Amino acid sequence: MDIERQNQISIIVFSKDRPMQMHAYLESLLKFSDAVQEMVTVLYCETENIRYEKLIQNFPRVKWIKENKFETDLKQIIADAGGYIMFGCDDVVFTRSFSLKKASEYLRTNDQVFGYSMRLGGNIRPMPENLSSDDTVLEWKWDCVYQHYNYPWELDCTLYRKADVVRMTMEEENAIKNPNYYEAMITPDNRQMRITRPHMASNRQSGCAVVITVNRVQETHQNGFDDSMPTDIDSLDRLYNDEDNTLDIDKIASMDNSMIHVGAEYFVLRKSAKGYSQKCLGKKKVKEFAGKLMKLPKRIDRHIERRKYEKGRYADALNILDTEETLTLLENEKISFLRYGDGEISIMQGHSIPFQAYDPRLAKRLRKLLKTNIDGLRIGLPYYYMHPVKHLNDFTAKFARALAQQRRFLCRNCSKDMVYMDTCITQVYQTYERYDFKKYYRRMQKLLKDRHVTIVCGEGVFDRLEHKAYDVCRSVEFVTAPSMNAYAAYDGLLRDVLKTSKKRLVCIVLGPTAKVLACDLHKKGFQAWDMGHYFKDYDAYMRKKPRTAAEISQFYKPD
Repeated sequence: MDIERQNQISIIVFSKDRPMQMHAYLESLLKFSDAVQEMVTVLYCETENIRYEKLIQNFPRVKWIKENKFETDLKQIIADAGGYIMFGCDDVVFTRSFSLKKASEYLRTNDQVFGYSMRLGGNIRPMPENLSSDDTVLEWKWDCVYQHYNYPWELDCTLYRKADVVRMTMEEENAIKNPNYYEAMITPDNRQMRITRPHMASNRQSGCAVVITVNRVQETHQNGFDDSMPTDIDSLDRLYNDEDNTLDIDKIASMDNSMIHVGAEYFVLRKSAKGYSQKCLGKKKVKEFAGKLMKLPKRIDRHIERRKYEKGRYADALNILDTEETLTLLENEKISFLRYGDGEISIMQGHSIPFQAYDPRLAKRLRKLLKTNIDGLRIGLPYYYMHPVKHLNDFTAKFARALAQQRRFLCRNCSKDMVYMDTCITQVYQTYERYDFKKYYRRMQKLLKDRHVTIVCGEGVFDRLEHKAYDVCRSVEFVTAPSMNAYAAYDGLLRDVLKTSKKRLVCIVLGPTAKVLACDLHKKGFQAWDMGHYFKDYDAYMRKKPRTAAEISQFYKPD
């Protein structure tokens, strides 16, 4: 590669079904940095009815590549890149000025530095020791205990040398199916071997970007922004393409942040009115007022229902063990169990969720299982759905108050004669603000210790775990399934698991499909546990990850 090519900077951005957010990424990048459109290549994927044409017209000198096969496309884009590569994702918004040229020069003159991060800096605390003699640069050893600073390979906004990127990409033996797989190829177990440079760097004073986690975690409840407007991909597409709305990057930039991942309060729209006559604007206001008037009865109903929940008037509607009682049950009885949450309720109501498309066969089975009373099989419902529990974290407490339709659905479709266990037994750290976590995890790990275990899970779901709860097992076998829409492959999956020994405990991490699988395995003489988020939850606890609304939203996103 010639010298000029070696010094060139390329920006490779991944986008799927988010033209509005992708607009904000590009607009803020060009406003706050020395980047130009010609540096940027966007590898994008659009599903039916999501439109990128307007976005492409707004940024005509960006190179737009519609995804065909992710790994092939990615490797070609990397091959065509300059000597330095910054990756990007469409949920990033830049908020402060930074220089890619300066970052590349720092990499060029400091061989020990692996990457220059635009998202880290003095506002993200606690900070590691600064090893840089440059007054404007923070440099640290990435193999450290500090949250956010020990994650050297990421795709949000870090500049790397092309040579390092090419080497690691070509070394990867597993298929790179999408950006999540690409980021997850570097794990806590292999990064010391695969990343040869021990340091990272960033601007010293402040990080220059935020990651806005506004899109729904599930399809069944709304976040703060959703109180006034839905945030599914189709609604945001209409806001951008039909109503000329864009994110207000100046207002977002004026908001202070102390975390990388921020919540819905940062999703600020400009509400552009350009192109409307006064007459049209008047009609628009009347229409908006009428819409609010139509929603008033629903708002009143939600308020009444929330007060009913807060006063404990649902407590006797169903018999659900609390978290402590559920854990004692697992310690004292050899049972199989499956657990319901808002995702399963959404499927039963005819909706899709991020990792499982609606399937009428799955919905029918889930409804039937709610009232299935088989010896040795327990059904889980979230205790806090019906009981106003103390010491929930703020995110979960707000979520609980907004579950009117879920509560009504469960009251109609569950049996008042059954005793249900608590769904949240597998995600205690994400549920509670205050709890005896140390004692809880000691007891849960004891249930797994020295067991021969078969884990049924989606491909790649454990790739990012630093602390593996299943390490206490005597032996572990894996049966993998599609991480998205697993139910479509259910028959073959069931056959694969039935080939294993009935003496092994089967732990299932597979969304709504896990419910059906746990029941069918139990009927065949297996002990099967629907473990849900337990392995991720244990890892988050061991790493003492913060539990802000944005971080919990990020936790529940599909792996």
